Amino acid sequence: MRMTLRWLGRVALAVVLLIVAGAASVYGLSERRFRVRFSPPDHPLVVSDDSASIARGEHVVTVRGCLDCHGVGLAGNTIIDQPIIGRVAGPNLTLGGRGAELEPRDWELAVRHGVRRDGAPLQFMPASEFTGLSDEDLAAIIAYARSVPAVRQPAPLSYAGPMLRTMYVAGKVKLLSAEEIDHARAHPRRMVVEPTATYGKYLASGCTGCHGDGFSGGKIPGAPPDWGPAANITPAGIGRWTDADFARTLRTGRRPDGSAIDSTVMPIRLLRHMDDVELAALYAYLRTVPPREYGNR
Repeated sequence: MRMTLRWLGRVALAVVLLIVAGAASVYGLSERRFRVRFSPPDHPLVVSDDSASIARGEHVVTVRGCLDCHGVGLAGNTIIDQPIIGRVAGPNLTLGGRGAELEPRDWELAVRHGVRRDGAPLQFMPASEFTGLSDEDLAAIIAYARSVPAVRQPAPLSYAGPMLRTMYVAGKVKLLSAEEIDHARAHPRRMVVEPTATYGKYLASGCTGCHGDGFSGGKIPGAPPDWGPAANITPAGIGRWTDADFARTLRTGRRPDGSAIDSTVMPIRLLRHMDDVELAALYAYLRTVPPREYGNR
């Protein structure tokens, strides 16, 4: 019996040592990538504080989902806070918070490139969805953020917990948009707002975070266990929907068959503010993407 207990003790110790070694390896590998610095080229922005720019910025911030992470009035918001997963918190971007420190160049770096002023990558910032934003729309976002009431409350700092770090190292979840972006790409000065597939593609970049680059949906990588999967919005998923069906679904949160969409994940409360031109353009673009089997991302 004594020998058996001694053997079991050695096995338990070996298991503990393996777990500790694995955790240290994951931490080291992820931390090394977190400490990489990026050097995007300079891209000057001209920001105007006229009422039209501010109104445009409010619209873009709403339909692009910025309020989901940064909260009402861009005053900050905590989306996930579970030690094993980590904390995902959108900072306070008003002039009472982080917004007071940000110059147009800082905004350009964060939104389009996913990096801070010193080139350090931002965790969780989905810049790959916004790297194609036009100068006009990005400048409008800045104008709007500077116009909202200043809120003097700091948001908690984000961090990646053990589970997210492990998934990140294993290539199962993307934490640093800066690693995915072509930092030398050209940025459009403005986009023609019209009901075409070209403008729809511009808008659809904001859908890729949940629905995948191929828009076929499935389980959202890195999402909390209680989050439902994203729908297949390729022609294989919504191919029978008319443009009226599509618009009605995004405005009401109900599919053509009457079933309700889970609005805790799908930001219907924000998407319902898309105008007729945006809805028509998005529908036109999604009709052109290759049909994919559900869950192929």
